Amino acid sequence: MTKVENTPAFLIHRRMYQGSSLLLDFFTKDFGRLRLIARGARNSKTTLQMFQCLSISFKGRGDLKSLSQWEIADQPRRLQGDDLILAMYANELILRLLPESDPNGDIFKSYWILLENLFNLDSNEKEYALRKFENQLLEDLGYGLDFEHDIHGEDISLDLYYEFIEHQGFASNKNGVFLGKTLLKLANDAKINLDSNELRVLKKMNRKRLKSLLGDKPLKSKELFFVK
Repeated sequence: MTKVENTPAFLIHRRMYQGSSLLLDFFTKDFGRLRLIARGARNSKTTLQMFQCLSISFKGRGDLKSLSQWEIADQPRRLQGDDLILAMYANELILRLLPESDPNGDIFKSYWILLENLFNLDSNEKEYALRKFENQLLEDLGYGLDFEHDIHGEDISLDLYYEFIEHQGFASNKNGVFLGKTLLKLANDAKINLDSNELRVLKKMNRKRLKSLLGDKPLKSKELFFVK
């Protein structure tokens, strides 16, 4: 029987299961995405909160194991409005794109940073934080971009403009929308101030990159808000 104690995790989805129980999807640091049964949880006076890191313990045999214990390991985050929908969007990406039981500490860290940024930063910084999370997710799924070289292997030049070519990368083009300086900052994960146009272009680019992985099934979060 598998028995795991006190592993960091975020609750990313829940639904009712067999009367008083809940079926819970967690994103964990050490075990990736997991689905666990919380028996009798609907009758509990304490609720498991999303967007707050938890320390969970679970046990059982087979694919569907049981949550045995949990405690809070993070500050509470009461996300509201657009911030809540952006966080729900990130949860959907994890649920739709990450395979079960495939640990990935980089994405876990990036997700935690995103939640902190949604709670603390201004709107432009929040949008850039979301784009960085998408980039990390795509990179770890094997769809990363080289922000330092163009499609011909040449170094990105600070003062040239580039266009994004899907499934290939960046190509020099005087009518391109990406300034080389911006691409190099993205490559170095620097703290940058992108203007509204640059953020809009980056969003459009990531939407193209994600679409081929998500397929035609729409994201539920986009029904509530057209994700920034």
